[in-house]
Amino acid sequence: MKRLSVFVVLAFVLATVAASANPFSDVPFSHWAYDAVNKLAAKNLIQGYPDGTYKGEKPVTRYALAMVVGKMLANVEQMLEKGVGTNLVTKSDLQTLEKLTVEFADELALLGVKVTALEDDMQVVKEDVSGLKKDVEGIKDYMAKGGMEKVKLSGDMLVRHSSLIHKNDLNNCNNVRTESQIRFQFRANIDENITAVARWKMTEKNDAQNNDGFANGGQVWGNNLHTGGNADIGDAFDLAYLHIKDMFRFGGDFTFGRNFYATGHSLLINEFIDAIRYVKRSGDVDLGFITIYDRHQGSYKDQGAVDFRNIWGFTASTKYRDHDLYLNGFTQPDSDLGGRRFGAPSATTKASTALVAGDYKSDVFSALEFGGKGPIGQNGHWDYDLGFAYTMYDMDRYVPANSGLISPNINGWAGHVAAKWDSKREWAAKLGYTFADDQSLGAIAINNNMRYVDGIETPYEDISRGNTYFRDGFVNMGDLKLQVEYRPRNTKHYFRLAGDFLNETKDNVSNELARVCSETGVGGTPKANIDSWNNLMTDDGQAGVFTFEYRYQLAENTRIRLGYTSFTFDGDAVNATNLTKAVDAGRGTNGDYDYNMFWAEIFSRF
Repeated sequence: MKRLSVFVVLAFVLATVAASANPFSDVPFSHWAYDAVNKLAAKNLIQGYPDGTYKGEKPVTRYALAMVVGKMLANVEQMLEKGVGTNLVTKSDLQTLEKLTVEFADELALLGVKVTALEDDMQVVKEDVSGLKKDVEGIKDYMAKGGMEKVKLSGDMLVRHSSLIHKNDLNNCNNVRTESQIRFQFRANIDENITAVARWKMTEKNDAQNNDGFANGGQVWGNNLHTGGNADIGDAFDLAYLHIKDMFRFGGDFTFGRNFYATGHSLLINEFIDAIRYVKRSGDVDLGFITIYDRHQGSYKDQGAVDFRNIWGFTASTKYRDHDLYLNGFTQPDSDLGGRRFGAPSATTKASTALVAGDYKSDVFSALEFGGKGPIGQNGHWDYDLGFAYTMYDMDRYVPANSGLISPNINGWAGHVAAKWDSKREWAAKLGYTFADDQSLGAIAINNNMRYVDGIETPYEDISRGNTYFRDGFVNMGDLKLQVEYRPRNTKHYFRLAGDFLNETKDNVSNELARVCSETGVGGTPKANIDSWNNLMTDDGQAGVFTFEYRYQLAENTRIRLGYTSFTFDGDAVNATNLTKAVDAGRGTNGDYDYNMFWAEIFSRF
């Protein structure tokens, strides 16, 4: 017997009707059950009574129904031998037959009908269906990437207008910006395992004063992970990579070149970066190894000669039940093997002079992030986000005795926790908290301006619009976020309202790197006031940020977005002893202004 015989032929039995006259006198053509009864009679599954009636209103016993199921199986065997009906099976038919055999197992056994083979066949079919689903997904992915086309051209275009108004706008008269961006992407399918992708981006801005949450390198990781440290300015290839599947016998996928990478909850990386990445699935875990190109300038001050310092990392992610879990690690070792980093070269000898107090000799950066996301409870309405990043920095400096200088060694935490509720219809809400202590180093590289291309939601995107305070993540700050979304069903509209409430994590900073930044020179002591060690660069870093966003799906590939951001500084910019009261940060001291920002954009793919 063929493996799929019972199920395949059953579909044929149930789906095909032989042309015949009305088999029973008490089942007229107008009866609602005529078609079903006629099908069963045409296949000799029911015979009725000797007087030519069906007696459909008469109660039926389980034994009688078991006989019908038994006749089904007998007809299946006969049709199998003739090789007919092998292409008419459906998933619904298989499930129906399985339920029938389970329900009437005892009666079928009394009739001498064996169902074990049927159960074996059902398991085989389930495995075949599972394999078929995987094949279909592979085909869909292949077609989405261009299918048999050798080269596929696509792209998108963005036009955005933004206007930023400061509280004290005397020295900030040109705060209006209109920008256009167009990207052309070329995807070449070299063969079934090798794909080449390149995307050329052209950006035109008539003013460079506003900040829309654009990217920059991390605080101490270097600022040349991409094109000059800012991925959204100028003309450049923001994608240029080669993807190779199963490059070696042991399998796994390699990606060489510039691509967009986001890890965890975007506490460390969410940016276009130049890298080599290898990913392989081991059991239920996706393991990855990455080396990121970085031109680093030697110290926390990014001063001195530029050198080449790769960032090395690993990534691991898995799914446990309905929870997505991840663990990632990165390190940037010192590239100088014991040599001097500073000490200005002599004009005559071209050799490095002796080190002086405070000169940097070497340093090492490392970071570890872990977390997960998934459902809360069983009702399907609640989800959680949970992510943490631990950053480590060790610097070796030339510190003569009694100089008052230190070699910083700092280890800090950053984290993001959120609970989300979704009605599964129109409304959704989120309560989240993102924080970093005064020992945190910030992120490696973050681009906070990816929502316009449906990028993942980052903890910093709303508070970054209009300023550069959070382009490197958080330092000594906490952000309590409340967000509500309204998504009317069967419409093209979307509304979002968010409030972010920012505050310092610590009032008195103990960060050793802050002390280094406050040193007055050789033999000097740290300045008395180093409490500005936070993203807002104020003594008392407090602020409230309110964001409204509206989207309208103009067409399948075109969307309009309108938004408004209000940023209000509540803390103090200066707390000087010679003043009777602290200076309000919102009045504009040290360039810190209250501001309101409006933006409007249209984005279209082609």
